Amino acid sequence: MKQKTSSLLLILSVLVLACSSSSQTLDTPSDSPSANEGNTTETTEGNNDTAAPLISSLSDSYAAYSNDIPAEYKEIKKVVEEEVDLTRGFRVQIYSGESVTRADTIASQFRAWADTSITGYQAETYTFFKTPYYRVHVGDFHDRDFALEYSKLVKRVFKEAWVVYDKVNPWSVASDTLTITLIEQ
Repeated sequence: MKQKTSSLLLILSVLVLACSSSSQTLDTPSDSPSANEGNTTETTEGNNDTAAPLISSLSDSYAAYSNDIPAEYKEIKKVVEEEVDLTRGFRVQIYSGESVTRADTIASQFRAWADTSITGYQAETYTFFKTPYYRVHVGDFHDRDFALEYSKLVKRVFKEAWVVYDKVNPWSVASDTLTITLIEQ
């Protein structure tokens, strides 16, 4: 029991010593010359703030500095690249109506006609339903002018053909250097 109380007293004394302040406080009057010898900051008259000796004057000296950007770097312009959506394009619509059998018939007629009459580009046919009509679109084009040239060839047989904006299959798009010709019969 005696050993436990002595060890408890030893631990308490170590804690008290560890928690006590190790710095000395100066009780010298502020108007004496020895009071300001160790401080690097200046005190102003009438300043009774106790935190004034703790503020560093070094950080205040850099507050007025600013870094200017050189003129050469100001002239550099960043080029913003736009992302191109390859699924946007044009197709030629050759039919729009309420009959699904008529849409399938026109699509098969177009494929038969295009295989025997057009060289240079084999256009895909797309039959789909968009309320309230069935539609038949042909071809995949990124360039509207190229789609218009193709529609002029198609209009010779399919009089209702016209260019529409549509989502296209990027792998079926005709190249810009392609020449499409109509075979004379």
